[in-house]
Amino acid sequence: MDNTPEKIIRSVVDQCADCEQCREMMADVCPFFPRLYQLFDQERDESSLIGSRDLRKLVDLCNFCGLCPCPDIRARILKAKSGFVSCDGMPVKTKLIQDVEKVSKYLNSFHGLGNVLMRNRLSSGLFKELAGVHRDRLLPEASVKNFPFWAAKTGLCQKHSDDHSGKLRVALFAGCTSRYFFPEVARAAVRFLHKNQVEVYYPPQKCCSMPPMLEGDSTFAGELAKYNLEQMTDCIKSGYDLVCSCPTCGYMFKKLLKEKACYSSEYQESVGGDETFILVPVEDSDSKPEQIRHRRVHRSMYSGILRDDGVFSHLDPLKRIEVAEKTFDLGQYLLGLFRSGKLDAGFPRLKKKVLYYPPCHTREQNMGLPYADLLRQVPGLEVQVVEGAYLCCGMAGIMGCKKEFYHQSLEMGRPLMEKIRAMQPDILVTECLSCRLQFMQTLPFVQSHPIEILAGAYIGTIV
Repeated sequence: MDNTPEKIIRSVVDQCADCEQCREMMADVCPFFPRLYQLFDQERDESSLIGSRDLRKLVDLCNFCGLCPCPDIRARILKAKSGFVSCDGMPVKTKLIQDVEKVSKYLNSFHGLGNVLMRNRLSSGLFKELAGVHRDRLLPEASVKNFPFWAAKTGLCQKHSDDHSGKLRVALFAGCTSRYFFPEVARAAVRFLHKNQVEVYYPPQKCCSMPPMLEGDSTFAGELAKYNLEQMTDCIKSGYDLVCSCPTCGYMFKKLLKEKACYSSEYQESVGGDETFILVPVEDSDSKPEQIRHRRVHRSMYSGILRDDGVFSHLDPLKRIEVAEKTFDLGQYLLGLFRSGKLDAGFPRLKKKVLYYPPCHTREQNMGLPYADLLRQVPGLEVQVVEGAYLCCGMAGIMGCKKEFYHQSLEMGRPLMEKIRAMQPDILVTECLSCRLQFMQTLPFVQSHPIEILAGAYIGTIV
């Protein structure tokens, strides 16, 4: 098979055009599929093959939201994008904005001078031009007292003894946006966990690798993932549960990091695969690792397809699977405590109308809506949920910041924004801080992460 990026994305075009399911289903929520079908229809009508330039631009329209039904299609889009970047290189502008940690350090240089300059229209315009950010995109200030600074000051970076005597312990992975731009979210998570007698450790960590992975920078994504994988497996050995307050990080560590790892020789050997059969795990949202069933498929028929050949295939497959099995979304973890009687639900009565929007990467974790269930435990809190499986804010991480995608980003989010305006909440709540950036851009409502609401509810003060 020809593995040039053009051939890979061409195979995606042919498969999707043959299926057609996403022509209507994804028409209003995804920039990739409408353009794919437009190119295919044009090719058919004009008898002229889609050119390499158009195929290259097409892959940049996928933001890996996870809403489309075929994981293999998304994997091939990423493979093609990585191939194009390997051949053509990555624009300097993209290299800059894909590294959120580095951007924060630039803005905080010289006692926050970068933030001061970003408040000035002229200097912020120059920065946005250099970084390829649309001039009208509102950007948050980098916090001088960011979460890593606070965590070090409060002793969270010190691992306690491995002899934990059954005590609840979590290693908190807070996400770049929370760590450097909205540290109040990670601090609220720590306060809530401490209130419920959960020991919190803030281990060394880097970006979950989603931004560079989406941009096709598989080398940088692999380096970040390798670092996090080692830190996370070390936390597991010390008896910590891994908890993510960012749904994109959770989606990465629970789903994407382990993708295709089960086809590796190491995994097959561990579950009893042999020269005749590949054992394919049959998972559901409630499966515990020891309860996962396997389906046997003939190796002679599927060995060329069922391979561990994804972005993270160079990393230990058994460690990837172990981390995925031990990682929890913060809301998922807290709801588990509540259901087992280990969470303090003694909230005072609060009279507020809260509208909760479940982001794409929460929905793709197949764990229900734990935060909605938790918010309903606060007496007097009127909790509504934005319903609609294909409603998306349109921000798509750093994609929504880019000059060429800004207007399309707003248009993608328009149906969701109209629905939220019609519901007129006192507080708009979502755990995705990328969504919050889009809401800050387009909506007048007070916004909060659900953990901020829950932590504040204990003392009777919410936003």
